[in-house]
Order: sequence, then structure tokens, then C-alpha cells
Amino acid sequence: MTSLYARFRYSFFGVLTALFILTAPSTASAAEPVEDPAAAMAGLIYYGLGPSFVTNYDGAGRLKYLKADISVRMQPGTAALIDKHLPYLRNKVVVLLAAQLEENLTSTQGKELLRLQALGEIRSALDFLEGPGSGDRIMNLYFTSFVVQR
Repeated sequence: MTSLYARFRYSFFGVLTALFILTAPSTASAAEPVEDPAAAMAGLIYYGLGPSFVTNYDGAGRLKYLKADISVRMQPGTAALIDKHLPYLRNKVVVLLAAQLEENLTSTQGKELLRLQALGEIRSALDFLEGPGSGDRIMNLYFTSFVVQR
């Protein structure tokens, strides 16, 4: 008796599962192309904010130096905007780097937070200089080198 019940139960759930799969709406329609994240990023370009950023940091006590190379990933056509305001943008980043404490520059979490803060500084500076939404053309910011001398 138990085996008959077990067979009925498994076949019933099997039929329900098959019906659900066959009648469930598809998440990807033929009319809607599936967006590939790599394809969406393919049109973006990298742009170096060189020369290297060199500044002292953590003003307490002995002088300590930081050297960083920074690149941004941006939408095409943004290079002219960056070139136009490069001195202002570099100043904003130098001030941010100089304000850091040693603890922030030696930990991975601190470097990541600094990277996000620098991205925010550049975006807000472009919004201020060129109007709202200009900063959104900058997609990301990367440290391509990061050297701290204590």
C-alpha cells in the first residue's frame, strides 16, 4: 500500500512540475534581447588622469608620501570634457589624497573606500562645472598604481 501511495505522490508532483514548467511565462522573450554586461561596457574607454599623483598625507609627525596613478572608465566623447577641466579635477583628487590617514591607505577596505570617494569627487566636480548629469559619463575609477612611503 505504501509503495502505491509513494508512486502516486511522485507521479502527481511530477505532473504538477511539468505543467508548471510548460505554462510558466518565459523570463527571456524572443522580442527582448538579453543584455550582455560585457557588451554594454564595450563602448566605454579608459582614460589616464596622468601624470602620477604625488602628495604627502597624514599631516601628524613625519612626512609620508603617496604616489598613485589613476584612470577612469568613461563614455566615448568624454575625453574633451576631462581635458578641459583636468587641473580642477586633479586638484580635487590631490586634496582628497592628502587628507587621508595612514590606516586608510594601508588596508584593502580603506583603498576601496578611497577609490569610491575619488570617483565621487570627479563626478561631483563635473556636475558642478558642466551641469547636472555630466558626472554620470564617468563610469568608474581605478588605481593603476598605488605606492605609500611611511
